[in-house]
Amino acid sequence: MTRSWRAALVLAWLPCRAAVGQDRYAAVVEQILGAWKTADVVCLGEDHGRQYDSDLRIALVRHPDFPRTVRVVVVESANPVHQDLLDRFILDGASLSREALAPVWRDASGADVWESPLYEAFLRVVREVNLALPREQRVRVLGGDSPIDWSAITRPEQLVPLLNRGGNIRNIIARELLDQNVKALAIYGARHCDKIAMGFPGELAGQYAPGRMWSIEPLVGRDGPGRGRKRFGLGDAPAYVVVTGTSRTSVPAGDLVAVGPGLTLGDVLDAVVYHGNVRDSVVRADLTVLNQAYGPELQRRRQLMNEAFKLWQQRSP
Repeated sequence: MTRSWRAALVLAWLPCRAAVGQDRYAAVVEQILGAWKTADVVCLGEDHGRQYDSDLRIALVRHPDFPRTVRVVVVESANPVHQDLLDRFILDGASLSREALAPVWRDASGADVWESPLYEAFLRVVREVNLALPREQRVRVLGGDSPIDWSAITRPEQLVPLLNRGGNIRNIIARELLDQNVKALAIYGARHCDKIAMGFPGELAGQYAPGRMWSIEPLVGRDGPGRGRKRFGLGDAPAYVVVTGTSRTSVPAGDLVAVGPGLTLGDVLDAVVYHGNVRDSVVRADLTVLNQAYGPELQRRRQLMNEAFKLWQQRSP
């Protein structure tokens, strides 16, 4: 079997896996939904390509209360330049093949990550949920990456103003969600959910009232889940552990999530997700297909990006 079949197999397998995920994560999903009682933007961090992170977010959006609670989902894996395409698929319910939808993630930063069928599967689940709802009640998906129109980029100078990816993400969250008082789910790599450093909750903290953003991250690494299980007295089932407002704020973070030494959980996040006493897996991207379709173009982009970074470094004081 060739690797080009992987995406089709994952999508065909999705209904069976989704049913299992709904049951496994039922209690966790109920607790995550409760975060929107006070917060406007909930950032659900992920470890890229991990199957259980995917199962959780799919279980969340399939919950009947999700579209009654959340109006917008922002995803790191989509370039906002293709927002019209996303809206046509997610809101209008247009039936699109993988290749027709692929520019959404193939034109985003890190296309080799987003090529994993997990990210296409998530978009298809949101569309499926929306199809059962009236148009005005459907959940919108926004591209949450830097808005780079690669079809118009021919010189590295054009990229320099777009190199601050963290700043671009921060602007999307502020302009499209917080300033509009929209209840939203943001799905990003966990470090973008941090309440410090380059995480958008940390960068935006001083500009908005406390509590408007809520950061959830998984226990990660080879030892993080096991250490979290012992630290919090967890069992074999998935669990949601609230940190903010509890004594857990003082727990050292470095052994549980991917941050440097000296930080506590309270510094970094509001809650953690434990996926259970199970071995996780990575659903890797089919890079053979990606390179066949985009190989020369990806090489062109890498070269332009490298040259743009050199220009940016020259201009920096």
